[in-house]
Amino acid sequence: MKKYIRSERANLFEPNVYIGMVVKLSGSPETEDIRRAVEEAYRANEATMSKIVLAPNGDAWYEKMERTGCAFAPIPLPWQEILRQSQQQPFALAQGELVRIFLSEEDGQKVLTIHAHHLVGDGKSILVLLQDIVSSLAHQRLRYKPLLSVDREFLQKRSRLYFGTAAYIQGVNRKWKKAGTAFTWENYASVHQRYWSRNVSDITYETFDLDTVKAQCPQGVTLNSFLIAKLLRDYPDCKVVGIPVSIREDEGMSNQVSGIAVKYGYDSNCSFEANARQLHKAIGRKLGSKRMKYFILSFMERLCPSLIDGVLLQTHGCCHNPLAEKMAQVMGYLGDGGRDLGVTNLGQIDIPGGRIQDILFIPPKVSYTKKVVGISSFNGKLTVCHHNMCQR
Repeated sequence: MKKYIRSERANLFEPNVYIGMVVKLSGSPETEDIRRAVEEAYRANEATMSKIVLAPNGDAWYEKMERTGCAFAPIPLPWQEILRQSQQQPFALAQGELVRIFLSEEDGQKVLTIHAHHLVGDGKSILVLLQDIVSSLAHQRLRYKPLLSVDREFLQKRSRLYFGTAAYIQGVNRKWKKAGTAFTWENYASVHQRYWSRNVSDITYETFDLDTVKAQCPQGVTLNSFLIAKLLRDYPDCKVVGIPVSIREDEGMSNQVSGIAVKYGYDSNCSFEANARQLHKAIGRKLGSKRMKYFILSFMERLCPSLIDGVLLQTHGCCHNPLAEKMAQVMGYLGDGGRDLGVTNLGQIDIPGGRIQDILFIPPKVSYTKKVVGISSFNGKLTVCHHNMCQR
């Protein structure tokens, strides 16, 4: 059975939906041992053994391959330059290139720079791949992990759209099928070229002692709410926060993440603790509703796939269609409906084996979010990474 790309369809034509991870390895493993481990890790996951098929009618799906199209290459450059160069080259999705892993050295240490297209999976999926690499370096046998498809059957078992929303989507789809079109890999390449010829990544990060940060967290407020409150205090113009929400049900590589939008502006007339508590309550209300938790996935899964492509192309000036423009505004890609701030927290990273010294998680800078921050905790440190774009 084909595993169609529906709920995660916005990732297909999004020109900057790339997940980055910089991993400092402990010890001094040989290059060929690392290559072997990476290739074994690719073979252990259906996602990294698949290519993306884009049909003339606009349907897209994962199709398994006998050999991986994902890449591994030693390269004598700093990770910042590696990512800059990789960003310029669109992933060859039709050939199965969903991940690129580069090996370099920094101060005598081996460094893996992982650059992954979001269609291979979410941030947690990259950790699954990394764990496989570490396990393979230790000569442990890897377990093959299938790709979980978050399709309509999956979603309807957990939540359903409101009748009015479903009817609205049905009407929009009818209009698109009359006046819209399907797009091709040429459109995929053109939106990537247009975006990266005009923009360049600006990646900065800070590290903190994890226990010290936890000690500052007010009682009854999660670490995530506390950190988002601090970001809103630092960015007083941000009034809407997008927060990815894990719906993970297995240990494989796939997109098992939804998202919520929380409207909250930092109130300078109240204490920081009061703001953190109010924000925590607002997040809790959204997470407490299954309909809100699964809404964005259910919405996207029902929307005509080629219309979603059109929304991304319209956003970046590669398509001119009134309905695509209207839906880009509805979905927050154009106008004032987007997210002021997006915060992805991978939480505590636990990869046993003693092979990793440090990890930097770089979140994707998606088009509907103005500011993007990635948070991760590893080896007693908390890292906050800011991924912004600057015009060339």
